[in-house]
Amino acid sequence: MTQQQISNLQNQIIIQKAKEMGIVCTPLLADCEDFLELSYKDKTVIINKSRSHQLLLISGLLAQNKEATNKLLARNKLPITDTLIVEEVGEPAIQFLTNNKTVVVKPINAKCSLGVTIGIKTLEQLEQAVIVAKQYSQKIMLQRYVVGHDYRVLVIDGEMIGVLEYRSAFIEGDGYSTIRQLLENLKDKQLKKNTLEPENDQAIEAESIDLQNILHRNGLTLDDVLVKGQQVELFVDDNMLVTDFYDVITDRTADICPENIEMAIRAAKALQIDVAGIDIRCLHIDKPLDQTNGVILEVNALPDLVDPSNYFANSTKNAAESYLTYLLEIEKEQ
Repeated sequence: MTQQQISNLQNQIIIQKAKEMGIVCTPLLADCEDFLELSYKDKTVIINKSRSHQLLLISGLLAQNKEATNKLLARNKLPITDTLIVEEVGEPAIQFLTNNKTVVVKPINAKCSLGVTIGIKTLEQLEQAVIVAKQYSQKIMLQRYVVGHDYRVLVIDGEMIGVLEYRSAFIEGDGYSTIRQLLENLKDKQLKKNTLEPENDQAIEAESIDLQNILHRNGLTLDDVLVKGQQVELFVDDNMLVTDFYDVITDRTADICPENIEMAIRAAKALQIDVAGIDIRCLHIDKPLDQTNGVILEVNALPDLVDPSNYFANSTKNAAESYLTYLLEIEKEQ
């Protein structure tokens, strides 16, 4: 299998960066790209994408189970949102919705946001969301909805590498472009659809009914010009599948406060994951997490290297290079 035949984007990034660093990187099996063999000087390791040779099996299993993850985070006094585990919409689930007003429903072992519905406010919405979630898991987690934006903190070997903000797509006026023009320009910047298939990334349809409804709600049309700095959200967090959203992705590495860096590192250590993606939802990443600002939602044992490679600023550490340096202990030899 040649580099041109490698289809997984994570592997493509790892192989390219390894080549630049003088690291020999080849698939372990000729017809399978699940395992990459890396060799540098007298050291050789085998990895699975961003899963390192150091990752414990139990750590990977814990990260897949949201209930177990939350228990370990809480045990380490890290902020998490209120949760309830159910298998059906019974009285406990109804009471949880009543108490929290707005909730999120997700499969207990959801991957890549599959089956996750946010902004649930009514019993009818809750029942439908549970039906969707149960396509992926018997047990369902209900979470109190946390107001804010989503952040992914990449932690490698106890060090924060970088932070990306995932904000539901919005446009911002420049004082002269129409809304239609702003939508056309958005794709060329940082727009990404929450999907497993990168080829599904595409521009938001200006003529879509949902977008027209949002503009109408704001008293706007596609031909209106927004004043400089005026922002219009293109999606509303109201009973929507997460995979239906488009995100604007921004590097926030320079903005995260030391307290939140420390919490992200502690979260990775709580599950004994050496290469982790810590999902945070908060109002302000530059202020410490608490029950008014935000919480840690998940700890991922197979963190994405594609978005960091695409969206980290030049001043931020290269994610793939940091990963390879850790794997082969290159820094320790210099």
